[in-house]
This record gives sequence, C-alpha cells and structure tokens, in this order.
Amino acid sequence: SQLRFEIQRPQLLRHPMFRLWTSINVKMMHRACMKAVSFEHLRPQDDLFGPGSGASAAHILVSGTMSYTQYPESSPENEEVVQPVAVGQWLCEAALWVEWTCVGKAETHSSCQLLAVDAEELSSCVQQDSLVRDLASEYGKQFHKRVTSACPPHAPWPTDLAVPFTDFCDLVVSMRSEVQLTIGREAVHYLSTSRAARSIDKLREEVESLKSIVLVTGEGAVIRAVSLVVLRAEDDCGRVFMQVGKWEAGAQMKGDLQLPGAKQDADELVGETLERMFATKVSLLQGKLHFTGTTREMHEKVSKDFGVQTRYSRSICSARLLPGCELSAPLCGRTVQQDMRVSMSAAARVCRSLDGADIFAVRADDESGRLYSWLPPEAVAKLTAHGGDKMLLAWLSEYSLPIFPERAEGVHNMVVDVEDLRRAHV
Repeated sequence: SQLRFEIQRPQLLRHPMFRLWTSINVKMMHRACMKAVSFEHLRPQDDLFGPGSGASAAHILVSGTMSYTQYPESSPENEEVVQPVAVGQWLCEAALWVEWTCVGKAETHSSCQLLAVDAEELSSCVQQDSLVRDLASEYGKQFHKRVTSACPPHAPWPTDLAVPFTDFCDLVVSMRSEVQLTIGREAVHYLSTSRAARSIDKLREEVESLKSIVLVTGEGAVIRAVSLVVLRAEDDCGRVFMQVGKWEAGAQMKGDLQLPGAKQDADELVGETLERMFATKVSLLQGKLHFTGTTREMHEKVSKDFGVQTRYSRSICSARLLPGCELSAPLCGRTVQQDMRVSMSAAARVCRSLDGADIFAVRADDESGRLYSWLPPEAVAKLTAHGGDKMLLAWLSEYSLPIFPERAEGVHNMVVDVEDLRRAHV
C-alpha cells in the first residue's frame, strides 16, 4: 500500500484536502489508495463520460490531451462550448461530495492516463479516522452548498470541470471555527518544519485566537486567506455608489473611500454576505438593485507581520439601481468653505465636480456610522489616485453630519476638523 501511495501521491496531493489528510493520517491515505484510487487508460476518441450520466468517481488527467464539451440540450449554454482539459485538472470532483450528474462530455484526443477516485470507497476509508471524517464532512457540506446555490447573478452555473467558489481558500473561510483551527494548526506545523520556530510564534498565536485563517494549498504553499464580498452598484447616470467616509461615536468624520464590502463569515455564501451587508451597512439600497453578475479578483502579497503569503479574494457583485428608485437616508448638511477651494486648486476642482452630490449618513447601533455617495467614475479615479485622500478630506469638510432625532445635542461639532485639513496640505 505504501508503494502504491508513493506512485499516486504526486497527483493526489494536488488536492489540498488530500494533502491535509496525508499530514494527519498517512496510513489512512495508504488504505484509501489501495481501495479507492486506481489508474485508468483511454484510447483516442474515447469518452470518459457524457451528458446525463451519473458520476461515481472523480478523475485527474495525468497525461494526454482531452476536451470538455457542453451542449445547449444538456447545459445552460446557448451554443456548443468546447474547452481543453489541462493535465492535473480534476473532472467531476463534485462526485466525491454530492450526487452528481454530468452536464457535458469529456473526450480524449490522444492516449490518456487518468487517476480515478471512487466516491463510495473513499467515504468508507475516511470513516476510520474521526478527525479526517470531520474535515471531510465540513468540506463536503461547504462544497454541497456551492453546488446547490451556483446560478446567476451571484455565480456561474456549475460544470463537470468547475463549481464556482470551491477553491480551497473559499471553502475554508466558510468552515466552522474549530475546523479552521485544525487546518491552521496543521499549516503552522508544516511551516515549522522549514522555518525556525521563533519566526512563526506570532502566526501560531493568530491561528489559536482565530484571528487568521491559515492553510496549505495543493502546491504545498502556506498562505493566509482573506475573503471579501464587495458591492459595485451604478445608477442610470453611470455613477458608482461609494463609501466616502465614516465616523466613530462622538468623533469627527474621516475620509474612507471604497466600495461597500464585508468579510465573508463562517458558513456564508456570497449572497448571504450581501444580505448581511444590506441588513447592517447599506440598508438604504435594500430592494432597490438589480444584480447583473459577480466577478472574482484575487491577489497575493507577503505579510510583513507573519512572513507568509496572504491571498485576498474579492467577489465583486455588480448591480444597477432600479428605475424610479430613490435612496432614503439622512443627508449631510452643506457647509461650503470657499477659502478652502481657493487655496487648494486641485481639491477645489474635485469639489466643484461633485457639487450637488448627496452624502448619505447611515448610523450603526453603536453610534458610529458610514457615509455614502453616488460618484462619477472620473471623480473616483481622481480620489483614488496619489493625493486623492487630501481631495476627499477637502470635499468632506464642506459637509456636517445630520442631526439624528434621538441625539440632537453635540452632533453639530462632528465635522471634518479644518485645522486637520490645513495641516494635511502643508
């Protein structure tokens, strides 16, 4: 069994969950390779599966050339769509976690070798280790949620090659905290074998306190995972709904330009994070948007604090304001300061371009709040460029927070401090 495992290991460990199981219980993986994993060989023009066929195993293409085709009769596609299958790519991974019916055809174009993983046999092997069983159960639960919820506008339809938002990072950030802790501990242990223990103490503390989600990818890289959901809404004039500022209880307004967004919580899908945002951050938009699609952005950079790669995943949900809808929220009052516009020409030009733009004040239960406005794309570009923070501060200085009914006293003092503004331009 050990020899068989070593032969199959390079392909299996490309899947981060199999890599994790191996680090926890390698003997269990030896048994899995004997009972659930086998090599298959196909000749040119053979079909691995076709539309409507049930899938009882997942496959990895080890060598050779294959294509995957979806047809209008058996998929949401309006026309026939053909795409190549890359070496190392999984086919029908969903069969390991859900009852899966194929929605396309996989055909070989040369002699191909594949690794097959039988779903029923794998499940039987996993049951023999309680920790591995718990990890598999949580992984399967999160995978299943994404299969059943994958539909426009928040996600593309699932295929035999890909189920939206089932990247290992996406799944782990939505798992239960105790499972995240197990995965994080294994990642820190894996990291400690190649780095001095002293250098990972801070990362270990972050994992143990559940402040950071850390995992090992299929390539063997240790990364921190941060998953965000942001809203990009436009009105009929092409203006973008932006958060432009915020304030803390009893404090002054501060510039903070960004698309409204939130971190994805445990056991949350993208749509569920949006619902939470509507309930807590952008209630003034609830029921007033038509969603047009969701795109993903991903970038990585090394964390200076922890010395590991941090992967930031952003799900950008695009929407348009429904015709005839107007936002209902307290508006900031205008307190124009002409001398500021004269002394700071660049900032003054931005302020003039935003004349007439309403700033909505949305207050939270703890007396803090956020400021929002519809901004033209060209204004967003200027405010996000170098020096844009000063321009944003100049614009906000022309407004003051509204007087909320239940706390009318003292609110008039919560404006951008003019002296702070002057010092920012020294």
